[in-house]
Amino acid sequence: MSLALRRVSGVSVVLVGIALALWLTFGPPQHWNDTTRLWRLPLGLTVMGAIYGGTRLLYPPRD
Repeated sequence: MSLALRRVSGVSVVLVGIALALWLTFGPPQHWNDTTRLWRLPLGLTVMGAIYGGTRLLYPPRD
């Protein structure tokens, strides 16, 4: 994978992750009942993993 493609995909993953994190923080539906509210924590952890993965695409580890 070329460096430019890695950086573009990394930026897009980070931006989507930040947008989803902001939606989870400020705007999830208020009509969620108890079972769907349990999905907020795993979804938040997934978002954090996506942001971490995006930064790994932006700045690959050096050997």
